[in-house]
Amino acid sequence: MVPMRRSDRKMEDQISYRLLRESLWVTLSMVNARVESPLGLGSPYAVPISIVEYEGKFFFHCARQGHKIDNLHKDNRVCITCVGDATPDEKSFSVAFESATFFATAEEVTLREEKTRVLEALCKRFAPTQNSASQIETMVDMTGVWKLHILGCSGKQRKFE
Repeated sequence: MVPMRRSDRKMEDQISYRLLRESLWVTLSMVNARVESPLGLGSPYAVPISIVEYEGKFFFHCARQGHKIDNLHKDNRVCITCVGDATPDEKSFSVAFESATFFATAEEVTLREEKTRVLEALCKRFAPTQNSASQIETMVDMTGVWKLHILGCSGKQRKFE
């Protein structure tokens, strides 16, 4: 891992993973695979996603085609960023925050049974009061599910002074 400039603000990895587990949405960054994009081929491309942990791995769902999918099929290296508490610290002209960045590769889940289980976990996390079985059965074949293989992380926090 690249050394952190402000090592006094480094968070322990387990706190970074807690932040990833608890974040309602995270930013997925990848390499742009489309020439016609405003910044061109190979430029940064980032989108917000909902993430869930299932059986010790992290997953997200999405459409089965589109810009993000083109990017992932061309280059599956991704960066995931999440921000927890972020509160203005006016006396210090700064912000008290916690954030974590994860470096990973993304793999499309193709087994219907695994996709179904991950979609159940997503529904349990984001719509726990809903009976989602029929919705999942209707949508499983039209929904993309991707598994993240995390290679490393870097978490940082700044507390109130």
